Amino acid sequence: MAAPLEFDVLVVGSGASGLAAAVSAERAGARVALVAKGALQSCNSAKAQGGIQAAFGDDDSPEQHAEDVWESSHETADRRLVEVLTSEAPSAIKWLEEVGVEFTRENGGYRLARCGGASRKRLLQVGDRTGHAITSALRDAVESSSVQTFPKSPLTELASGENGWRARCGEHVIDAGAVVLAAGGRCFKEAQVRGELSTNHPGATGEVTKIAVELGAESRDLDALQYHPNGGAWPQTMQGYSIPETTRSYGAVLLNADREEFTD
Repeated sequence: MAAPLEFDVLVVGSGASGLAAAVSAERAGARVALVAKGALQSCNSAKAQGGIQAAFGDDDSPEQHAEDVWESSHETADRRLVEVLTSEAPSAIKWLEEVGVEFTRENGGYRLARCGGASRKRLLQVGDRTGHAITSALRDAVESSSVQTFPKSPLTELASGENGWRARCGEHVIDAGAVVLAAGGRCFKEAQVRGELSTNHPGATGEVTKIAVELGAESRDLDALQYHPNGGAWPQTMQGYSIPETTRSYGAVLLNADREEFTD
């Protein structure tokens, strides 16, 4: 067997989270490897059409954003994590802009839309391809950096050692001081098991989540999934296009047959 490749940080997954982790670690001075089970362009994040939320309105605040998220979870979310997410959201948007994401603007500021259970307009978009724009900019940042990428190298084994972790990724064995598991999506496979249509990426099959849980990672709500069963379109070539998410990205409010709002 060839000698293991050595890095400070191994990132597993080439979606928005994995790409952002790789860029951040490399900019902090780490030697970074990023592995993906398919092509780097193949990820669930790129299919997100709706947008990304942060409190930028004059009548808004991260605290109000946190309250909205908490209420829309029916008060089941981890409040501490919600507060981290919402308090860091504005700075995350600025960081994404520095990386190259160009969010839609109007009248000198961001164009904000209201979405779901939000009490304020805080949805930022790049047309109806926000996820694609974010992942494209982050991938460009990775490819222009010293991050070493390994496409078509799925993580199959991960074990702790004296100085960190040893991972088998496709044909490669990689030793790293830290490992970021950013490939947790399993919604497409779950929908298949249920015999339902999903607009999630076909690669969202959950192998990395299983590895993390088997290693003892803390988990919660693994029975609760957002897997977009409501985005059916015909012909089959359009099935990856989420009609409800895309209409919301243009500011639409989805109503049921009684003309009541039913998305939360």
